[in-house]
Amino acid sequence: MKKTVLTCSLLLAFAAAAMAADSHGAKTVPRDVFGVLNGRFTFAGPYEGPWTTTGDVTGTLRHLGLAKMYTRHTTSPYGEISGGRFEIVAANGDRIQGHYTATGRYISDTQVLGTATLTIETGSGRFDLARGTIAAAFLETLDDPTWASAGVSWTLEGTVHY
Repeated sequence: MKKTVLTCSLLLAFAAAAMAADSHGAKTVPRDVFGVLNGRFTFAGPYEGPWTTTGDVTGTLRHLGLAKMYTRHTTSPYGEISGGRFEIVAANGDRIQGHYTATGRYISDTQVLGTATLTIETGSGRFDLARGTIAAAFLETLDDPTWASAGVSWTLEGTVHY
C-alpha cells in the first residue's frame, strides 16, 4: 500500500511539473522597448534603382541595453519601400527578429523622414518565440557625395512579449 501511494504521489508530482512547464511557454510578459539608434544606410543596385538598402545602427534601448539593429529593404526610384527585415541584438547577444513595412518622404533635398512598423516574429535567448510590435520613425540624411550611403537615426517605441 505504501508503495502504491508513493508511486501515485510521484506520478502526480511529475504530471504537475509537466503541466507547469507547458503552461510557462504559453504565458508571456510584455516589456516596453524604446530608444534611439544611430548609424548608416548603405545602398546597392544600379544608379536608376531599385536599391537594396542595408541599415546598421547602434544605441541604447530600454529593456535591451546597448543594442544594434540591422535592417534590409528594397527602395524603388519612386520611394516605395518593400521587403523589410530587421534584427535587434541586445547587449547580452539575445536577438529579436521580424519584418517591417515602411514609408518615407523627402522633407528637404537631403533628408527623408519615414515611419515603419516592426513586427516581431521570433528571437533567441530570452526572446525565443517573442512577439510584438514596435512603431518606428527614421530620419535619413543624404550626406555621402557618392550616394553609396546615408546617415540614419531611428526612434523606436513598442512592446515585446516573451
